[in-house]
Amino acid sequence: MIRFVLDIIISFIFFSSFVAKVISFGNFKYEVRGYKILKLSNLRLLPILILSVEFALSILFLLPMEIGVFKEYMGISFLIVLTILTIRKDGFSKECSCYGKNHLLSSFPIHRNIIFILIIFISAFFHKNYLIDWFRSFLVFAIVLFMTSVLENIRQFQEVRKEG
Repeated sequence: MIRFVLDIIISFIFFSSFVAKVISFGNFKYEVRGYKILKLSNLRLLPILILSVEFALSILFLLPMEIGVFKEYMGISFLIVLTILTIRKDGFSKECSCYGKNHLLSSFPIHRNIIFILIIFISAFFHKNYLIDWFRSFLVFAIVLFMTSVLENIRQFQEVRKEG
């Protein structure tokens, strides 16, 4: 049961990150450009690739399939790469702008990624007996989708209220 709860939390983390970056896609593109890892001609594809990986990881953590710790390796590797790129770009900055202005996830990107890595690492040690229960996975993903949408709407409402 603990593994299932951790999988939901991890899925929510990746999915809420995906949604926040989609909403502030312009800021995210500029943040990716600041990494300076590809020529500008190839830059259009990199933000889409990052978003695709985040979305795929959010789905992967909810699938009721036995794939060992493959998803944990993918999640940790992805977060390590993003952390290294962030350190290379901004040092140990307290903020990034990839989620837009005043977003909760924009604060302390290095610390946040390290905490996410630890959550994923811990989840790998809890054994989960996978039952092919697609309905439960779909239901949990719907809940993750709903919670992400509610939290994003609250955040946007607070931003509008601060500006107005």
